[in-house]
Amino acid sequence: MRETGVVIVGGGFGGLAAAKALDRAGVPYLLVDARNHHLFQPLLYQVATGYLEAPAIAHPLRPLLGRGRFLLARVEGVDLRGRRLLLEGGEALPYTHLILATGSRPHDLGVPGVGRHALFLKGLEDAQRIRQRLLLALEGAAREERPLRLLVVGGGPTGVELAGALAEFLRYALRRDFPEVGGAEVLLLEAGERLLPSFRPALSAYAKRALEGMGVRVVLGAQVVGVEEGGARLREGAFLPADLVLWAVGVRGNPLPGLPTDPRGRVPTDPFLRLPDHPEVYAVGDVNGLGLPGLAPVALQQGRLAAENLLRALRGQDPIPFRYRDRGQLAVIGRNKAVADIGGLAFTGFPAWALWAFVHIRELIGFRNRLLVLLNWGYTYLFREPGVRVLLGEGLPRPGLS
Repeated sequence: MRETGVVIVGGGFGGLAAAKALDRAGVPYLLVDARNHHLFQPLLYQVATGYLEAPAIAHPLRPLLGRGRFLLARVEGVDLRGRRLLLEGGEALPYTHLILATGSRPHDLGVPGVGRHALFLKGLEDAQRIRQRLLLALEGAAREERPLRLLVVGGGPTGVELAGALAEFLRYALRRDFPEVGGAEVLLLEAGERLLPSFRPALSAYAKRALEGMGVRVVLGAQVVGVEEGGARLREGAFLPADLVLWAVGVRGNPLPGLPTDPRGRVPTDPFLRLPDHPEVYAVGDVNGLGLPGLAPVALQQGRLAAENLLRALRGQDPIPFRYRDRGQLAVIGRNKAVADIGGLAFTGFPAWALWAFVHIRELIGFRNRLLVLLNWGYTYLFREPGVRVLLGEGLPRPGLS
């Protein structure tokens, strides 16, 4: 392949922010990704629990690129010395400047059985797999006329939001669709002393009370040491049986082979987001090794600054160090229930829920996606009905006459 100049690897929050900054400056670039869409990950759990269709939180990448081109390809490594990306199939892609925005991947934290028996929530395929397994588990419990139990491991924002959505889904589905199921239980296991450890303690306490009010059983100080077929084992030796185990704790950077990494799978950089020995290479978002949390605002801000520093390098100017502007945190628990930690303010309930909804609608890409999500949320709010409860794909009985 001919040399392509500026290359961005990854079409997530960080990569797309860098692309938009280069568009504004009129600099051409090539964005490479193994998927052809940008994914709004904060709403993945709603796809997993049937409240949204997958296309509502994904947008094709090609229409989002102004002066950029797109290449659908899987990058298998980086040749830093030769300034080449190594693509699947043996092809090499030369570059002059490189922005790495490859995100993160689930991490089992060394717990045996997680990769084989637990379900992760990182991509659209994961969300659809969880929804499929959830509906199949309900059908199995209905056939056997027994209770259903779901385990969510991890009391951070993903685990809290997932547990709350599951509780609301089951409250509706059992009453309407599965009267044969003898009840259902959602357990949220957190190894630490409180939920949402990055939030203020008062907000953590509210989240726990709100979840318990929705029927979720919250177990703190519960360290999972193994996941097996049919459940999880705790450090104390107790085995918790479950129809599904959902792993919402532990992510690590998703670096490319050929890059230096730390134990968390992140790429060490200088304060300007550059690899120390290769200033033409920038790492942003979850793969950056400056020690910041793996949040979308971090990736967005780093993507913009990486593009700005690249432009400054082209102009012969000194780079600007990265300083994260923390605008606060939000987490939704359920209908009219959320927590907000914004600057010096902390609030809960409907005001936090409304702010969470507004921010997520605003950050979604594409008018169509915003409209789809708004319509789905409005329908669910009015009728309390999760709309996507159709089984497709593997695990179904063979079609035929009944």
